[in-house]
Amino acid sequence: MNKKALFITLGFAAAIILIIVLVVVLFISNTKKLVCKSTQGNITLRYTDKEVVGYTAKNMTYDLDEQQEYSREIGIDAYLDEFKEWFENNTDGTCE
Repeated sequence: MNKKALFITLGFAAAIILIIVLVVVLFISNTKKLVCKSTQGNITLRYTDKEVVGYTAKNMTYDLDEQQEYSREIGIDAYLDEFKEWFENNTDGTCE
């Protein structure tokens, strides 16, 4: 491979990496978090204005597909209120 082809290939690879990083940064910056902690387990929900988009959990299970659908059905604000109430009634923790 000559130098010109190598530079074109490296430039193309750098552009692809930059685009991927930009998409990830935009996605993360457009999401909000609900952090719930207890001695039984912790869960952090990531959400947009329309639905739950992801989560991390420790010592808890969470069905993302089912909960995404439910959050779209009832609206994200109602979903978050309901989730906080469930978490606080079923664990010794709170959500922020």
